[in-house]
Amino acid sequence: MRRIQFILIIFISNLSFSQISGNLTNSKTGAPIVFANVWVKNSLKGSTTDGDGNFELEKGKVGDTLLVSYLGYEKIEFLAKKRNIIKLDPQEIQLDEVVITKAKNTKTISLSSYKDYNDINMFYLNGHYSFARFYEYKKEYKQNTFVKKISLVTASSLEKVKFRVHLIEADKDGNPTDRRLSSYIILETNSGKNEITIDVSDKELLFPENGLFIVVDRLNLKQNIFNSKYMSNVLEPGIGMEKRSKEKNTWLSYGGKWIQPKQLKKFAKKNKNIALNIELSN
Repeated sequence: MRRIQFILIIFISNLSFSQISGNLTNSKTGAPIVFANVWVKNSLKGSTTDGDGNFELEKGKVGDTLLVSYLGYEKIEFLAKKRNIIKLDPQEIQLDEVVITKAKNTKTISLSSYKDYNDINMFYLNGHYSFARFYEYKKEYKQNTFVKKISLVTASSLEKVKFRVHLIEADKDGNPTDRRLSSYIILETNSGKNEITIDVSDKELLFPENGLFIVVDRLNLKQNIFNSKYMSNVLEPGIGMEKRSKEKNTWLSYGGKWIQPKQLKKFAKKNKNIALNIELSN
């Protein structure tokens, strides 16, 4: 009898901690939602949907509270089953009344973290989380209020590693909000150290007076995970950081919550700003 009870306990335990899987689609069109983050709420356990909207959570268990987030859709929370079929509702966006102006792109100013990307030799490595660097609005930007270009530096041991960048607005106290300034920009980097420059001049992104965050998302996809005899399950790419940071204004996000700059070191082992070069235009 004791042996039967012991086997039953092991069986139940294995069921509870077995792999969670699922599929995400648009509730209106039925189209798969690609590269959406699925988290065990308030934890570092997470996954990213693939090109068919499928995901797997190897460390999740039945009964966990899962959080799904993707720009343009309502956030949802639910209790995990073994297999989860999720339909996300597109989010209605209410815009404030604004005066529409068109970018001229005749004058520019630069906000620089580095001169030569080869000088970047420190990187935030591994970890399924996002980095977001805050930029305060300043009076000297008044004549150059459009974000024209964004450059960052990556390092990877793999080819064709996908990640993404997007911009969100800050609130009046300089905290991240859910108000998006851009859609996701999907990027791909090759092995080694690379500088990636994103031209967003056609999007006419105005620098809001509350300030903005440039968010860099790692995607927890199988093809982004590096394994060798020395390392295992390393999520690529590494994101370059500044050599010196006068102000600490890089935040970290995971599991549906934001971590302030003063807590960054606890989670990412370093607390320097991610290295970004930004060009503003009129």
